[in-house]
Amino acid sequence: MKKLMIAVGTLFSLLIGTVVADTLELADGTLLEGDFVGSSNGIIMFNTGDGIEAFPEAEVVGIFISEGVATREAQQPPPAPAAAAPAPAPRPTTVTIPSGTRLVLRTSDAIDSRRHQAGHRFRAQLESAIVIDGITAVPRGAFVHGRIAQARQGGRAVGSSELAIEFTDLMINDQLFEIATEGMQARTGNEAANTLGRTARAAAIGGLISGRSGARTGAAVGAGASLLTSGQSINVPAGTILETRLRVPVTVPR
Repeated sequence: MKKLMIAVGTLFSLLIGTVVADTLELADGTLLEGDFVGSSNGIIMFNTGDGIEAFPEAEVVGIFISEGVATREAQQPPPAPAAAAPAPAPRPTTVTIPSGTRLVLRTSDAIDSRRHQAGHRFRAQLESAIVIDGITAVPRGAFVHGRIAQARQGGRAVGSSELAIEFTDLMINDQLFEIATEGMQARTGNEAANTLGRTARAAAIGGLISGRSGARTGAAVGAGASLLTSGQSINVPAGTILETRLRVPVTVPR
């Protein structure tokens, strides 16, 4: 019995609150329901609800502690929930425009073999959107940057003028994406041998119109179409519609 009371006393040192529905069994068989308060100097203190009573250890057979013991650990405030880990940034989706895709463009800047040399840069805009598998990869009106790959101005009497252009960059959401297109070339005939016809050769540069008054502009024409030129110069006015194709695929954000 003495050992039992010591064990109960040790347990009490862990308690900081009351115990709900504890049971105290006395030597005469009496069972008391209430709250175990503690033990000290061989005295068991038990709250029966009418007040705290003291019982000598010799009169106590056992104390049954309910499972609802309030311990120091249990009364500590619950730990704060761990901060949720930030959601991973969504991976950007992309779409690949395959090689061979047709580009229909309207020039924003004029190109003239008399004034512009190889390396000169110019801009055009997509005349129609690029749609891949039902998804608009590049909207209509997007800017496409180009450059003159080759330019040569013929003389007044003899010699021919040559102009070759290509497109190098596609702009989407203020970002440039490098592209490679089929080259487009045009060449005038020898002025002494041919004073009327001017023929586009080796590619499809469309709507090359002379700068003379009344010349129509903006016509989309294909390879081998006649060119209207001014003397020996080749002029591509702003607003001219050109057609070319991608030589290599390009991946852009969706």
